[in-house]
Amino acid sequence: MKGPSPLAEVVLDVVGLVPAGALVSYGDVARAISECGVACTARQVARVMSRFGSQVPWWRVVQEGGTLAEPVLVSAGEHLRAEGVPVDGRRVPLEARRWWPDPQMVRDILTRGGFV
Repeated sequence: MKGPSPLAEVVLDVVGLVPAGALVSYGDVARAISECGVACTARQVARVMSRFGSQVPWWRVVQEGGTLAEPVLVSAGEHLRAEGVPVDGRRVPLEARRWWPDPQMVRDILTRGGFV
Protein backbone atom coordinates (compact mmCIF):
# COMPACT_ATOMS: atom_id res chain seq x y z
CA MET A 1 0.00 0.00 0.00
CA LYS A 2 1.21 3.47 -0.90
CA GLY A 3 2.11 5.73 2.03
CA PRO A 4 0.23 8.84 3.11
CA SER A 5 0.22 11.93 0.89
CA PRO A 6 1.63 15.20 2.28
CA LEU A 7 -1.91 16.36 3.19
CA ALA A 8 -2.61 13.02 4.84
CA GLU A 9 0.56 13.44 6.90
CA VAL A 10 -0.71 16.85 8.05
CA VAL A 11 -4.07 15.34 9.04
CA LEU A 12 -2.31 12.59 10.98
CA ASP A 13 -0.05 15.10 12.73
CA VAL A 14 -3.03 17.25 13.77
CA VAL A 15 -4.93 14.21 15.06
CA GLY A 16 -1.79 13.17 16.91
CA LEU A 17 -2.09 16.37 18.95
CA VAL A 18 -5.53 15.51 20.37
CA PRO A 19 -5.02 14.84 24.09
CA ALA A 20 -6.37 11.78 25.88
CA GLY A 21 -9.98 12.26 26.94
CA ALA A 22 -10.61 14.93 24.31
CA LEU A 23 -12.61 14.67 21.09
CA VAL A 24 -12.64 16.32 17.67
CA SER A 25 -14.87 15.80 14.68
CA TYR A 26 -13.63 15.06 11.19
CA GLY A 27 -14.85 18.55 10.30
CA ASP A 28 -12.93 20.13 13.20
CA VAL A 29 -9.67 18.71 11.86
CA ALA A 30 -10.50 19.90 8.34
CA ARG A 31 -11.42 23.40 9.58
CA ALA A 32 -8.22 23.71 11.61
CA ILE A 33 -6.16 22.91 8.53
CA SER A 34 -8.26 25.04 6.17
CA GLU A 35 -8.16 28.05 8.49
CA CYS A 36 -4.37 27.94 8.17
CA GLY A 37 -4.60 28.21 4.39
CA VAL A 38 -4.66 24.63 3.09
CA ALA A 39 -7.96 23.35 1.72
CA CYS A 40 -9.19 20.25 3.51
CA THR A 41 -12.62 18.66 3.92
CA ALA A 42 -14.16 16.40 6.54
CA ARG A 43 -14.45 13.70 3.89
CA GLN A 44 -10.69 13.91 3.22
CA VAL A 45 -10.00 13.61 6.95
CA ALA A 46 -12.29 10.57 7.20
CA ARG A 47 -10.52 8.96 4.24
CA VAL A 48 -7.10 9.57 5.81
CA MET A 49 -8.26 8.15 9.13
CA SER A 50 -9.69 5.09 7.39
CA ARG A 51 -6.47 4.36 5.50
CA PHE A 52 -3.74 5.54 7.88
CA GLY A 53 -5.38 6.31 11.23
CA SER A 54 -3.74 3.43 13.06
CA GLN A 55 -0.66 5.67 13.33
CA VAL A 56 -2.50 8.14 15.62
CA PRO A 57 -5.25 8.15 18.31
CA TRP A 58 -7.99 7.72 15.68
CA TRP A 59 -10.66 6.93 18.29
CA ARG A 60 -10.65 10.60 19.39
CA VAL A 61 -12.03 11.66 15.98
CA VAL A 62 -15.81 11.32 15.81
CA GLN A 63 -18.65 12.29 13.55
CA GLU A 64 -19.96 15.87 13.74
CA GLY A 65 -23.09 14.86 15.64
CA GLY A 66 -21.05 13.32 18.46
CA THR A 67 -21.41 9.76 17.25
CA LEU A 68 -18.89 7.02 16.67
CA ALA A 69 -18.60 5.65 13.15
CA GLU A 70 -20.30 2.27 12.90
CA PRO A 71 -17.26 0.35 11.53
CA VAL A 72 -15.14 1.30 14.57
CA LEU A 73 -17.88 1.51 17.19
CA VAL A 74 -16.69 -1.27 19.51
CA SER A 75 -12.97 -0.53 19.35
CA ALA A 76 -13.36 3.26 19.58
CA GLY A 77 -15.75 2.88 22.50
CA GLU A 78 -13.23 0.72 24.37
CA HIS A 79 -10.41 3.22 23.80
CA LEU A 80 -12.56 6.18 24.83
CA ARG A 81 -13.91 4.52 27.97
CA ALA A 82 -10.32 3.71 28.96
CA GLU A 83 -9.61 7.46 28.70
CA GLY A 84 -12.62 8.32 30.86
CA VAL A 85 -14.91 9.43 28.04
CA PRO A 86 -18.49 8.28 28.57
CA VAL A 87 -19.95 6.35 25.64
CA ASP A 88 -23.71 5.82 25.37
CA GLY A 89 -24.33 3.47 22.47
CA ARG A 90 -22.80 5.38 19.57
CA ARG A 91 -22.98 8.77 21.33
CA VAL A 92 -20.11 10.62 22.98
CA PRO A 93 -20.12 14.07 24.63
CA LEU A 94 -18.45 15.92 21.75
CA GLU A 95 -19.45 19.40 22.89
CA ALA A 96 -18.25 18.83 26.46
CA ARG A 97 -14.97 17.22 25.34
CA ARG A 98 -14.30 19.16 22.12
CA TRP A 99 -10.66 20.13 21.64
CA TRP A 100 -9.29 22.68 19.20
CA PRO A 101 -5.63 22.75 18.15
CA ASP A 102 -3.57 25.87 18.61
CA PRO A 103 -3.43 27.51 15.16
CA GLN A 104 0.32 28.05 15.48
CA MET A 105 0.82 24.32 16.02
CA VAL A 106 -1.17 23.61 12.85
CA ARG A 107 0.83 26.22 10.92
CA ASP A 108 4.04 24.58 12.16
CA ILE A 109 2.82 21.20 10.92
CA LEU A 110 1.92 22.72 7.55
CA THR A 111 5.32 24.38 7.34
CA ARG A 112 7.11 21.09 8.05
CA GLY A 113 4.92 19.49 5.37
CA GLY A 114 5.98 22.11 2.83
CA PHE A 115 2.56 23.75 2.50
CA VAL A 116 3.55 27.22 3.75
